[in-house]
Amino acid sequence: MDRSPIEQGVRLFTAFGTVLYVDPTSGKLRHGPFENSPANAFFLADQRSKGGIDEGTIVHDLQGQLRPLTYGGDQSLSVSQTLGLGELVSGSRLELIPLERGLIALRVDGRFLSAIPDGCVSLSAQVCSTWELFLTSGAWRPDGCAGASNRNVYTRGFDKKKIESYIVNPMIRVRANAQPRAKKLLIYGYTKWSHGRVYYDLCKQLYRLGYIVDLLDWQASHSTYIKQLIPYYDLFITALDGVGILADMYGVPYEKIIAVSHHEFDIRMLIEQKGMQIFDRFANYGVVSEFLYCVSLMRGVSRVPKIASVGIDYLEFSSEISERLQTVGYASSMSVKTYGVEWKRGDLAEAAAREAGLEFKVAGWTGKQISFHEMNEFYRSVDAVVTSSLSEAAQLPVMEAAAAGRLVIGTPVGHFPLKAYQGGGIIAPVEAEKFKSFTARTLRYYKENPDAYKEKCRGIQAAAKQFDWQESIGEWVDLIEATRIRSN
Repeated sequence: MDRSPIEQGVRLFTAFGTVLYVDPTSGKLRHGPFENSPANAFFLADQRSKGGIDEGTIVHDLQGQLRPLTYGGDQSLSVSQTLGLGELVSGSRLELIPLERGLIALRVDGRFLSAIPDGCVSLSAQVCSTWELFLTSGAWRPDGCAGASNRNVYTRGFDKKKIESYIVNPMIRVRANAQPRAKKLLIYGYTKWSHGRVYYDLCKQLYRLGYIVDLLDWQASHSTYIKQLIPYYDLFITALDGVGILADMYGVPYEKIIAVSHHEFDIRMLIEQKGMQIFDRFANYGVVSEFLYCVSLMRGVSRVPKIASVGIDYLEFSSEISERLQTVGYASSMSVKTYGVEWKRGDLAEAAAREAGLEFKVAGWTGKQISFHEMNEFYRSVDAVVTSSLSEAAQLPVMEAAAAGRLVIGTPVGHFPLKAYQGGGIIAPVEAEKFKSFTARTLRYYKENPDAYKEKCRGIQAAAKQFDWQESIGEWVDLIEATRIRSN
């Protein structure tokens, strides 16, 4: 049976968590709180558009009477009193632009629909930024949205950094009752640093495959609304050091948690806090590298984890290779002590660079690090990246710097030996003095031999194509789909 026009429509939610509605008094389109805004404004997609559904109209539903909204000289959208749905002027039709993670923009004649903080809605913005982002309700999704890529969309007129930096509040998804083809997942973790980069990429990559994946910042409190999130999301994903708060404080059942180890230390900490038996209660248990797979078993965890490798967006970081080696970059914390052991050892990387007569540049440290959305610019500002850690699991800088075509040197820890074997970098000895001597000698050689430097960087960059998410996202799908479903 064909659906009625209004059943084909969707409500539009703003980046503020408000919803669009038509003011009964003025007849103008506004946005307000979900709880007390009338459900009378819907977006109807135009099935007649070429190349699929990419245009539509916002209509006012007044007791089953549908009227299109048109815009006038004041740049606001108002209810048309004279035109029917089949008599729309061209200016009433909005172009729908799929962005990422389910976000869309709506545009007419080069101007974006914008939800102003004071509650007004206008077609006035020449650039799509935060106020111009919308989410749709229900199970509706335009053809092509699932596979939308910002690589093709973010041209002039789009503030790429603002759009990428916007984190979808999970409560907006709940209110919109968005229903994807696949599962609904909520990641509980950092929104910044390397974890934030991985989680952002997962939200984007898995959305393209039909999932909804959102992020819950574990540096904020969610106690006032967490009970509304638990029934909506099918599964929660967290690093092992987030398990305690997620389960004990927020009451998320262990059976709904996919626990993922990002480092050997978090395996040890969870065993100390919860014991070995906790791993058997999770919906699934994963690790981000082959190294951690072995660590987990050697720690005595009987449940065999699934490997869900961390990837990178190769095209995001790919850039022109430098002409010569002048500046060495360092993209991690300079110093971190865990269980009394200093394991980052950034001072060794700096000493090696200085000994080779090169500049040394740090991207930041854990307490004050640049945004991961700016890391591609950091790699373009240096000519090599050195890592000096005693322990890592799946460090991003070695893969990102390789994609940028930089000289990569690192210790044989975590997954770097495998990445280096695949051509993604040079392995340095792990002992402090040997590391410094080898790294300084290697940097000096490539500094003095620009042709050899460029040839090595070209080889590293070519190898980095293997590190793209398209090569590893299937492992995350396997981790999600192999969950143990248990009835309460």
